[in-house]
Amino acid sequence: MRLVVILLSLIAVLPAWAEPETGADAKSDAAAVRVKVAEPFVEIHTGPGRGYPVFHVVERDAPLTLEYRRAGWIKVSTVRGRVGWVPREALLATLDGSEQTPEMKSLGQEAFQAGHWQASVLMGELDEVSSLAFALGYRMTENLSAEAMFTQASGPFANNKLIDINLQHEMFPRWRVSPYVMLGTGRAKIEPRATVVTPENRDENFAFAGAGLKAYLSRGFVLRGEYRSYVLFTQEDDNRNLEEWKLGFSVLF
Repeated sequence: MRLVVILLSLIAVLPAWAEPETGADAKSDAAAVRVKVAEPFVEIHTGPGRGYPVFHVVERDAPLTLEYRRAGWIKVSTVRGRVGWVPREALLATLDGSEQTPEMKSLGQEAFQAGHWQASVLMGELDEVSSLAFALGYRMTENLSAEAMFTQASGPFANNKLIDINLQHEMFPRWRVSPYVMLGTGRAKIEPRATVVTPENRDENFAFAGAGLKAYLSRGFVLRGEYRSYVLFTQEDDNRNLEEWKLGFSVLF
């Protein structure tokens, strides 16, 4: 219940984020910035990270177009059509048309596009028992992601471990707060607490559906909250329904 209150508070505090940018604001926020290199040279990487190789070098006084931000990296393009990524600190000495350092806050955030990984840590409540989850996901298209998750929920009567895979669909991936729905399946290991008679551990299959919100934060972080409804297929052929709320953070890389 406490997690529900937190999630509702997040929605109330960030109403403007939940709408797509339109009109003049969208044009000014997403507008590219054109600059001139002031350093002896700037190295352009193939992707937004130090691990991506340098494939092109732009020399002093050459023009560059700054297009998008992703965490501490800027997507740039040259007059010859080469497109790559440059760390933000490497562009602080560039000059705009007025011979001043450009205001990079005006650059729009790049939408969550295909081809990046996402690691998540979430806390919540599973059937009124505290839960902790770790997940690794990959965005296959602009709207569709696949994810694997491990969840542990320990209560007074049992220690539960769940491993699942799921598919997530974001309806509006270019919104700063993006709703999504999910479907998944997995397996649960249920370890009852010992009483007078030691009970046997059980392995059960389950399926679930859910929905949530992803809020894009600065420097490659995503605030994430979600609700899941499980159906646990027990060995006694008496299916059990569980509910879970989660709230946590994701890191893009």
